[in-house]
Amino acid sequence: MTIQLSVTVWTVICFVLLMLILHNLLFKPVLAVMDKRNKRIENAKIKKAEIEKIQSENDSVLSKKKKAFLEAQLKKSTEEIEEIRANSKLATQKAQEQRLRMVEEYHLKIDSEQSEILSVLEAHSVSLASSFADSLVKG
Repeated sequence: MTIQLSVTVWTVICFVLLMLILHNLLFKPVLAVMDKRNKRIENAKIKKAEIEKIQSENDSVLSKKKKAFLEAQLKKSTEEIEEIRANSKLATQKAQEQRLRMVEEYHLKIDSEQSEILSVLEAHSVSLASSFADSLVKG
């Protein structure tokens, strides 16, 4: 069995094309979603930390109304964090589902191309075998 240069070249070309397609259709969007999610979470954490710091510094000085206001702000920030987490989970799930669909599509495409190639190879091997048999019969 020998290594065929054309098959190797086509394999490399298909691999590079697959990586380019995956990069543009999967990796970039997923990374963008994850970056946005991380930024939102960090901003929410910073907000929460600031509110907690202000609350701890002013607890002894603030009146009940100011405390109630800060607690409302903390609750709002916590709700925002929970909302961001829920949204990020949904976005991650959607990205995961999209990635799985794409991988499944690529597997199906690869399987069909492989079947095509095998049928072409089978046809060529039959014609080569018949040519060889003809040359044996004639020779």
